[in-house]
Amino acid sequence: MKHPSGYALIRRHLRRYPRILRQHLLRELSRLVAYEPVIGIMGKTGVGKSSLCNALFRSEVCAVNAVEACTRQPQRVRLRFGNHYLTLVDLPGAGESISRDNEYRELYRELMPQLDMVLWVLKADDRAFSVEELFYQEVFAQYSGPLPPVLWVLNQVDKTEPAAHWNWLSAQPSALQAERIIQKQQTVARQMGTAETNILPVSVRGRYHLPRLVEAMITRLPKQARSPLVPHLQSGYHTPGIITTARNSFGDAVVEVIDAVIDLAPLPQVARCALRTVTHTVARAARTVWSFFFG
Repeated sequence: MKHPSGYALIRRHLRRYPRILRQHLLRELSRLVAYEPVIGIMGKTGVGKSSLCNALFRSEVCAVNAVEACTRQPQRVRLRFGNHYLTLVDLPGAGESISRDNEYRELYRELMPQLDMVLWVLKADDRAFSVEELFYQEVFAQYSGPLPPVLWVLNQVDKTEPAAHWNWLSAQPSALQAERIIQKQQTVARQMGTAETNILPVSVRGRYHLPRLVEAMITRLPKQARSPLVPHLQSGYHTPGIITTARNSFGDAVVEVIDAVIDLAPLPQVARCALRTVTHTVARAARTVWSFFFG
């Protein structure tokens, strides 16, 4: 069994902590390991949300049938891999009548605190994104709380004109297509008022730039959501860079948990300082046992 071995190693490093503190820390650690990332997927019907999710994740994500206009609740898909869960929320809104703003504002107000990230999928060969722009400005930009990171996924870039020039053997665009993809990135970034680095051109059919999208997700997700996402990713994305980022983030998240627990403990200042000096060894142990939990 992987989990007990991982916990046993960390328990060894927690021996210097008072017993009550140790139990609290192990509970918090279990919570970190079992964290369930929640990713919102936005985009009009036909932009390829399901095929994108199937290209990224190990579990099959079935297409949600076009629901009638009267059912505008978010559709939730819960994926499981081993002991880890991931929730994808198909968010309503983009491409619908903006007269539903008030209804959506309320819906998003409730949803935002639950989301670790939003993947907003656009079709690269769409001529305009005014609906998305208006929706983003009216609903997202006016949201008063902290916003989850938003990655704009420019999907189906293989359809960029001249589509016949796409090189399927190398899964690369032609020089002219590449130029036009960059122009489209710049246009979307300008329209949405975001950095160009947040606009990610991909092609699911050609597996074009999907590893870059995964890197952006792992880098932009909150620390506690990075490692639990890794088991769900297709094994081809388990690159040394992804694993290192996730492993280090797990160590950092463990340090934050330990600091928070020490701060709340009724301990004299001198004892607090003494415990803090061994925090880095616990974090190192957490990085060492990362694969026990997430590998």
